[in-house]
Amino acid sequence: MWDTLTALAAHPWAYPAFSVVHLIGLGALFGGLLVFELRALGARRELDPGALARLAIPTALAGFALCAVSGAAMFATQPQELWVNPALRVKLALIAVAGLNAAWFHWRGGVRAQDRLGRWQCLLSLGIWVAVIICGRWIAFV
Repeated sequence: MWDTLTALAAHPWAYPAFSVVHLIGLGALFGGLLVFELRALGARRELDPGALARLAIPTALAGFALCAVSGAAMFATQPQELWVNPALRVKLALIAVAGLNAAWFHWRGGVRAQDRLGRWQCLLSLGIWVAVIICGRWIAFV
């Protein structure tokens, strides 16, 4: 896979095309999480949390997959320059923390738990993902 991405990265339109795919993935990822976590925080209580989770979580996971593949492809276009960028490293660390937080949230029972810790985890998740988005934008400027 890496050789294919490296070959694609040589094309002059590669980075802009991967960037568009990355943004589409980000929209699905953050949009799905935002809707799910707002419900877990108590918004729109008339919506069934299980049904919402069955829609929002796969959407968020598909968005994450798009982001992971397009992000790896964008990285392949300039690996030496990007790896030394502190914004990229912070972004990757935050993504790891977000993944651990999500795993812990779902291991604890997810939206069914409806406890104070779960609400704090949702707020933390939203904050982490906003920070990931900010770091992603800063990669171009740091």
